[in-house]
Amino acid sequence: MTFTGIDIVFLIIVALLSIRAAIRGFVKELLGTAALLLGIAVAVLFSGLVAGMIEQYMGPTIWSQVIAFLGLFLVVYVVVKIFESALNRLIERIHLDQLDHALGFFLGIAEGLFIVFMLLLLIQIQPFFEPETLMAGSFFAHVMIPFLPFAAEFLRTGRLNV
Repeated sequence: MTFTGIDIVFLIIVALLSIRAAIRGFVKELLGTAALLLGIAVAVLFSGLVAGMIEQYMGPTIWSQVIAFLGLFLVVYVVVKIFESALNRLIERIHLDQLDHALGFFLGIAEGLFIVFMLLLLIQIQPFFEPETLMAGSFFAHVMIPFLPFAAEFLRTGRLNV
C-alpha cells in the first residue's frame, strides 16, 4: 500500500486535529465537543415540550419553538462549560497539565480518524463520481472501507448487527 493524494489530505486532517487537541488539552477538547453535542441533543429532544410551556405564558406563536430550542441549548452549553472550567482549574492545581495535553493529542488522533471515516463514508455514497478512482491504492481506504458496511447499516437501522 502506498500513500496517494487522498491519503496525504487525510494525514493532514489527522495531524491538524491531533495538534489542535494537544494544544487545547483533553478536558477542553472533550468537554467542548460534549457541550455542543449535548446542547443540540437536549434542545432537539425537549424543545417541543418546553415550547408548549412557553405557549402557556406567551400564547401560540411561531417563536416559542425557537425560544425553547435556543434556551435549552444555551443552558446545557453553559453548564457543561462551567464544569469544563472547574475541571481545568483542578488539573492545573494538581499539575496534570502535561498529561492533559498528551491525552488531548491522542483524542485528536481519534477525532481525525473519525472525520476521515465519515469522509470515506460520504465519498462511497455520493452519486457524482466513481469512488474507486479516488480511492485506488489509498492506505486509509484499504484499512477503513471494510468497516463501512457496518456504519451504513447502523445509520440506516440504528442497530449494529455484527
